[in-house]
Amino acid sequence: MKTGELMMEFTVNGQTQTFSFGMKFIREMDKFKEVSQYGMNFAMGLQMTMTQFLGMGSLTALSDILKAANHAAGGNLTTSDLDEFFEDDGTDIDAISNEVKKALEEGKFTKTMVAQLEANQAAVTARLAQQQD
Repeated sequence: MKTGELMMEFTVNGQTQTFSFGMKFIREMDKFKEVSQYGMNFAMGLQMTMTQFLGMGSLTALSDILKAANHAAGGNLTTSDLDEFFEDDGTDIDAISNEVKKALEEGKFTKTMVAQLEANQAAVTARLAQQQD
């Protein structure tokens, strides 16, 4: 494991799978979504997916994060594999979600973005509370 690269393992559909949250993970995430504007393409996969996962608890975002982290570690999990894993009665989705969130909060390449997203969410919540007063 390289310095700054967070790794974890989960047993997915009976097989131990590795998940890496290093620079390859960032690149894999950014492949998911691109925005074109003024003739330029902007990779937005990481930002959009993290917002969906951290701000809304989206399971599809969690699945995308796990898929990208697995591919970054050299794996080849598919969306269908992860759907089957999530649908299994023995899968504790809350525990997995918490572990992934912790990895993102502590990861060298993701901790700043997580802190910014959480600060933005807190600011929005505070503004909404002021408007209701």
